[in-house]
Order: sequence, then C-alpha cells, then structure tokens
Amino acid sequence: MNRPARTVLVTLVVAATAAAWAAGCAPRPIDVPFPAYQPPAPAPAGDFKGAAVGMSGCLATGCHGGSAEKALEGSFDEFAWTSSGSVWVAADPHSAAYSLLTENPHRKPKVTAADIMRNYDPGKKAHEDARCLACHTNPALAEPGPTADPHVLGLRNEGVSCEACHGNAGGWVNNHTTWKGKRDDAVYKAAGMTVLDDVGERAMNCLGCHVGAPADPARGLPVRDMNHDMIAAGHPRLNFDFAEYLRRLPPHWQEKDRMANSPRPLNAAKVWLVGRAAHAEAACKLLASRADRSATDPKTPWPEFAEFNCASCHHNLRVGTKDDPNWRQNVVNLDGRPPGATPWQMIWPMTPAAGLPGPTRADAALKELLVAMEKPRLVSAATAKGAVVALGDLEARRMAFVGLPDAEAVRQVRGWLHPNGKGPDATVREWDSATQLYFGMAALERTYGANRDAVPPAFGKAWDAFRAKDWGDSSKWLGDIRTIQQQRP
Repeated sequence: MNRPARTVLVTLVVAATAAAWAAGCAPRPIDVPFPAYQPPAPAPAGDFKGAAVGMSGCLATGCHGGSAEKALEGSFDEFAWTSSGSVWVAADPHSAAYSLLTENPHRKPKVTAADIMRNYDPGKKAHEDARCLACHTNPALAEPGPTADPHVLGLRNEGVSCEACHGNAGGWVNNHTTWKGKRDDAVYKAAGMTVLDDVGERAMNCLGCHVGAPADPARGLPVRDMNHDMIAAGHPRLNFDFAEYLRRLPPHWQEKDRMANSPRPLNAAKVWLVGRAAHAEAACKLLASRADRSATDPKTPWPEFAEFNCASCHHNLRVGTKDDPNWRQNVVNLDGRPPGATPWQMIWPMTPAAGLPGPTRADAALKELLVAMEKPRLVSAATAKGAVVALGDLEARRMAFVGLPDAEAVRQVRGWLHPNGKGPDATVREWDSATQLYFGMAALERTYGANRDAVPPAFGKAWDAFRAKDWGDSSKWLGDIRTIQQQRP
C-alpha cells in the first residue's frame, strides 16, 4: 500500500473512532416532569402594613417616573401624577435632606452636620443619630446607632421621600392603583396611607418635622424634637409658615377634591389660616411631650428654651429702634404679661404678637397656655402639660378652619390683617411679628389672582429687606402692601 493510501485509511479509522466515541458520550434526553404553573397567592395587605418599601418602584416610567417637563413649567392636569416622582427627584429640596447629615451633602450648608454634632454630641455621627434621622429621612427609619443593613441605608439615602409623607407603602403599594370611586379617609387609613388631600392633615404632616411631634407608636414614628441645645450647637432655628412653604415647594401633584374627583384650587388665605391653627396644635402637642419626657430623657431638658420667643433673650440690651429705643419696656408691648416673664413662642394670630393689634392675651386661642407659661418664674413640666390639656380639642379648631367656605376664610384673614378696616402698624419692631405679618399679607394677596399689578414688587422688596434685616425698608414696604390691601374689595 502506497503512502497516500495509508494516510487516507488512518484518517478514516480515526474519524470512525471519534464518531463512535461522540455517539456514546452524547447527552441523552431526560424526561423531567414540570408541574402546571400556579401563580402565588397574594399576601394580605395587612401583613405588610406599615413596612417601608422605598421609592424605586414609584419611579418606573409607567407609574410616577414620567416626563416632568409640564409639571416643572407649572402646567397640571389629570395626568400630573405620572410625573410626581420625576418632579420630586429633579426639584424637591426634601430629596437632599439625608445627604445633609453626611460628608457629601447635595448642597453646601452654612454649618455642616459634623460641626453641629461636635458641639451637640461629640463622637457621634449625624447620620447615625436617631434625632437627626427622624426628620432628615423617612421618620419610620430612624433607629438609634449605626446599622449595616443595606436595605435600611438605601431607603435612608432617598431622603424625605414618598413614604415620609404618604406613609409607609407596604400596605398600599400593590392596591392603590386599583382604588375606585371615592377615596375617603377609611380607604386610605385602612391601608396605612396618609390623607394629604385634606389641607389640615397635610399641614400636620409637614409640621411633624418643621415644628416637631411626639412619638406615634401606632405608625412606627419616633419623637421628632429639634430643641434649644441643637440650635445652640449650630442647627438652624425652625422658621416655618405652612402656606408660604407649600407655595415655594415645586408641586408634583394636581390639587383636587378626592371626594368629587375634580380639580380644586386652594385658597391661599384659607391655607394660611389653617396652617396657623395646625402650627399651634403641633407646638402644644410637642410641649406636652417634652414635659413628659423631661423626667426620664437626659436629652429633653426642662425648661425647654425653644418654647419661648428667641428675641426675649437674644436682643440688643441697649438699643431697640432709633425712634423708640425702649419699646420692649412699654406696657403696651407687655399686653398684660407680667414684667420679667418670657413670652411663649409666637404663633400669630393664635397668640398675640408684638406691634400687631390683635389678639390680646385675654382673647387669644391659646390664652390658658399663655397664662400658665408666661410667668416671671418658669413653670413646672406638670403645670405646662396641664395647661395644654386645658386647651381642649386642638384638632377640632383646625378642622373648623378646614371646613370654612373660602369667602369666610378670606373674611377672617382680612379681619386679622386689617381690623376695623385699618391695617396693622407697618413699623413692626419684633422679627417674628414682622415675618408672620408678611406671610399673612402675602397669602391674602394671592387670593386676588391676577388683579395685583402693583403688589409683587413691594412683596419682593419687603422680602429682601427681611433677609437683610433692614428694618427701615421692611417697614416702608409693609406699609405699601397694607395701603394697597386696604383698597381691595
């Protein structure tokens, strides 16, 4: 056999052997029985009611993560909800709240959290402190001490997100898209969702952090209390006006009457009035909580100086104003308050305000509390709590304002701002009085809609004067606003 023939023969033998080996090693089909697919039974919503699930699902394009272009331009229709999450991520300042506790804040604060903690609780980090977490993220996630749980850390990093305001979504995230008809309180509350279309409930929800609130075990919420010790350590004082803050918030919703399922523009003057009542309610509840906790919590001192008007201590001891350097000693400013007594915090018109015509201490909504708190010697915690109890049903007062027709709410607001047809003294000497007067005037003016050509520049100049603490200018522009508003119908 010649060489080429042998080569061909060897090749054929090798190929045949390989084929036989491959056939023997080839996988054989295995008959595996697969049971018919059974979809999992849905778990009862109550099993997860109150559980935080985060906002990642909310931001899906088919849910609340749609284009925010129209909403950010101020255009809202029945589809505004599709961009709610996008607006919040893009423009809402609450999204940066948790980052302010860390070393990488989304915006640079004047005083960092690390600076504050060095003075308040040395050695502790703000993003691990329950009191900081209670308002800088979803309050339900505020646990004392560090945690390595990636789920908790991820949810905290969302800041004051969907669940911080709407309630933990474990009980309603799966079914809120299928709710039909009237969405009354029972439907929302049964699932653990907060009723934010009620402007009074919305105000209390905001005030839980912007003023403070006692613990709410039923909702899994800790105490929220930013007190004088933290202010002294460098934390900004909590200055809050519900109507003004709501106006400045980039809306990610369409105002609507859930009961009628129709648009319902808010009346700015009514929102201001409801906000003042809610502010007083929140402050009183926090006072009662502080009184209780002061007996056992070393971080809840008594007396709590944040309860009182800051300017009563933090003011120039020599000079008041150029025109009236001794105005603080004027018996008119005392308004029946004993000399030497520190005025309780100002929540006008639920309390009196220096330089404003009403109410007096004798006819203020919180008069029982003022009489108890404003004494030359500081009262005991038990007395303070008893004074809050004596006020009666604070929630009922707030709800009464919510139920007012818009026209009646405007009439009442005008009554506070322009008693007997006369505006308040424009040369208001005290900071809190001036700012609260300004916000009330601004809210009333917004009720007039487009018929306010001459006023916006005056409001802008007054606001700039307040920020610069230029009392001469602020008095001038407050006077201009007062004169124009007196001419309104």
